Amino acid sequence: MKPYRLGILAEYLAILIYKLKFYSIICHRKKNFVGEIDIIACRGKQLVFIEVKARNNNIMENIVPKNQQNRIRRSAELFLSHNDKYNGCEVRFDLVFIRPYKLPVIIENAW
Repeated sequence: MKPYRLGILAEYLAILIYKLKFYSIICHRKKNFVGEIDIIACRGKQLVFIEVKARNNNIMENIVPKNQQNRIRRSAELFLSHNDKYNGCEVRFDLVFIRPYKLPVIIENAW
């Protein structure tokens, strides 16, 4: 499977997982001039920005480099500045690591 298609499939799998955990999906593939956030989900007063990584190997070391974390954080700040209704929410950054034929790994508060 091509890497782009694997990534899209992994994002939809992550959406399904978070829906099963009773999160409402606000945005999928939210782009702005700073960067892109794969998934934005909300449950109660928790707002979660989710980065999805699909790999063919088991290596998780440095899977989201510091510069990408900063780009996602700035994109989240921009999203919050344009959406006042989420200002009182607790913000969290999750990482979903998906490999073929293995269970997904969800790391809450990844950074």
